[in-house]
Amino acid sequence: MSRRDPLVVQIDKKLGDLPSNHSTCSICKVPSRLRHVNDRAFEPEILSIGPYHRGKDQLKMMEEHKKRYLQKLLQRRGESSVSEYVKAMIGVEAEARKFYDQSVSLVQDEFVEMLLLDGCFIVELIRKYNNIPGVSGEDDPVFEVPWILSCVETDTMLLENQLPFFVLLELFTKTSGQNENDFFGMALRFCKQIFRGLGNHRIPENVCKHLLDMLYHAGYQPPDSTESPKDNDWYFIRNAKELQEAGIKFKKREGSRRLLFDVDFSENGTIEIPCLKIDDRTESLFRNLVTYEQCSQRKHLYVTDYITLMDCLINSQEDVQILRHSEIIENGLGDDGKVCFLFNNLGKNVIHSRRRHFYYNKVFDGAKEHCNRKRNVWMAKLKRDYFNSPWALISLLAAVALLLFTLAQTVFTVMPYFQKD
Repeated sequence: MSRRDPLVVQIDKKLGDLPSNHSTCSICKVPSRLRHVNDRAFEPEILSIGPYHRGKDQLKMMEEHKKRYLQKLLQRRGESSVSEYVKAMIGVEAEARKFYDQSVSLVQDEFVEMLLLDGCFIVELIRKYNNIPGVSGEDDPVFEVPWILSCVETDTMLLENQLPFFVLLELFTKTSGQNENDFFGMALRFCKQIFRGLGNHRIPENVCKHLLDMLYHAGYQPPDSTESPKDNDWYFIRNAKELQEAGIKFKKREGSRRLLFDVDFSENGTIEIPCLKIDDRTESLFRNLVTYEQCSQRKHLYVTDYITLMDCLINSQEDVQILRHSEIIENGLGDDGKVCFLFNNLGKNVIHSRRRHFYYNKVFDGAKEHCNRKRNVWMAKLKRDYFNSPWALISLLAAVALLLFTLAQTVFTVMPYFQKD
């Protein structure tokens, strides 16, 4: 076959056109197997950030707000042109393109304009959230109309709706005033406002990939090591009701760390879980965090493992009620059945951790060992049946007293016969 055979040339060209950023991208499209479970959890309602949803008809309303945010930024700084910022975005364009997993069809001018408008909108939004002097949310429809603000908040945390964090940091640095020097901290407070209950864990600014990545790392502190499971049945433990019947107690975990995924099993048979506040956008946040984790090259799947844990604990409304009464769940949905349905479906089509990397090996092993000790189960049954109310306790004491009285009467009855002998 000739070296210049048309088929050879065609295949060589296809190989040469392969993108080189497959292993470095971090803003990926949601795989169809995860999207099909609940497509709405991944689609922006009113705000497009980045190239994937740019230009969709239902998202055009916010394009005017982006322009107004940029205009007010220029007015505040006493500038009449975006020349300096366009130049800066041209300088980061090539690096920014590497963050996306599919070939973006936008030409340079379109891509740079997107970086500038979307990036300045996010930076100004974060400033307004942090009440930076001179940047107010008053007379701003995004902040004055509740449903718009709620939708914008949720849309900024979608996996397909991200800008590289270094782009945001570049725009913040070029537009910052006095006393503005911790953009990461400001952005973290913004993220925590959206997903209440997360911790304060910070990763280095140069490591943070985007806002969803910041949100992802805020909830846990990576351990030095993860213990290996002690048996093969590691994915499942009993639900909350069955664990409670076996003597295991549930307690809201508190402390300075305040990390959502920091769950612990203590030697006295208590599972401590930080409080999770559930509302209408919890499902979307969890699905995007899980998808980001599933699409990343990670051996530890912390959010997926948390979903596995909660799915095990919650099989019915009664399980949700137990966790609510323990102040582990704050149900903003109103119906315990909706919370049960939420956690029983979040794990669909999701790939679980490998055994040795499962984040809650210690919790699962501790719960199983506790339940396997018959003494613990017997004591729990005794407490439940005889010590869970004053009347049950009175009945038990009366029964014991009657037994002792009968025994004493029997002894006094037979004693004369032994004395005669």
